[in-house]
Amino acid sequence: MERLYSRALCTILLIASAVSASGQDASNSASQIPALEQQVQTYLQQQKPQLAIPVLRQIVSLDPKNLNAQANLGVLLYFQNDFAGAIPEMRAALQLNPNLPRIQALLGIAEKRTGDMTSAQSDLEQAFPGIDDAKFKKQVGLELIEIDSAAAQFSKALAVTAKLEEVAPQDPEIIFVAYEIASQMKDQTMLSMVLVAPESAQMNMMMAGELARQGEHDKSIAKYREAVRLNTHLPGVHFELAEQLRAAADPKLNALAEGEYKIAVKENQYDERSWCRLGEVIAARGDFKAAQDAYNKALALQPRDATAETDLAIALISMNQQKDAIPLLESAIKDDPTNIVAHYRLSGLYRRAGRVADAKHEMDEYTHYKGLKDKMGEVFKQASDQTAAN
Repeated sequence: MERLYSRALCTILLIASAVSASGQDASNSASQIPALEQQVQTYLQQQKPQLAIPVLRQIVSLDPKNLNAQANLGVLLYFQNDFAGAIPEMRAALQLNPNLPRIQALLGIAEKRTGDMTSAQSDLEQAFPGIDDAKFKKQVGLELIEIDSAAAQFSKALAVTAKLEEVAPQDPEIIFVAYEIASQMKDQTMLSMVLVAPESAQMNMMMAGELARQGEHDKSIAKYREAVRLNTHLPGVHFELAEQLRAAADPKLNALAEGEYKIAVKENQYDERSWCRLGEVIAARGDFKAAQDAYNKALALQPRDATAETDLAIALISMNQQKDAIPLLESAIKDDPTNIVAHYRLSGLYRRAGRVADAKHEMDEYTHYKGLKDKMGEVFKQASDQTAAN
């Protein structure tokens, strides 16, 4: 309870400093008000908001246009969990001065607590951009996201999440919210497609993607092939089909992937992912010069693709061009510090070049990030096993 009073006191002091002195004109006309205001401050300093509330009511009755008293009364009622009582007081304060984002945000949260979602959404939307305090902005944003998501307004929720990510990009709660919204948007989109075009190439492609995520590669291939049959020019379909052909257990299916990647780059010469994967397939059969050409085309489209940089470096190493491979691997690590293949390969090249300390550093980095990725793999496997068991 002491912490609650402290938060209330802090909020009130912030409000008092934010409002203009003109709001005190009416209160100064009543001789009793200065003494009452002093009494309020005394109670707040003693962390006794329950005693300050009736005094603030008295001030408001003497001077209905006293902005400080009106706002502070609403805030104290809010932190006493009297949300229904706080709402009219904070609304009255905003009528006196609409430019009080903290008050409007608290009003929105109070409206949400009392079930008035329409008003809550409106007030939180208006208040959110004006909140400067990072912690309070996070609270307001999460409250607003919850309302938007419940109303299936995922685009709005995603926009708020993006703003929160700018403020706290490494906050796990915000990252999780972004994940949840993305999942909900995907489900909503699939439902819309089922209703609009259940037999379309696009629907088959979406179903194929879901099957692929479940590890059902053969079924996914069948759906992608059906999508190709319905629309061979559907953007991305040949790339995705090739990806599943490469992941299949049957070597005969694996051998068909190269043809699909070639169709993908023929359909779209700017398809950087397909150029990169085509290079991987060609390199796997030992044609490193042709693979180099494919990787160069990928990097011309996306110069900071760490995977393409690493794969090109490996192709160069296979052609005994180690000196040219080193800067590529260094660039790959700069673009993606977690690239364990680049760390491992670069460590070997440094060792051959006599750069012992650099080689050790890269091997340490490799060990560190490999450990993290192995741990992450174990977490996903446990989650998958638990889901399967249920």
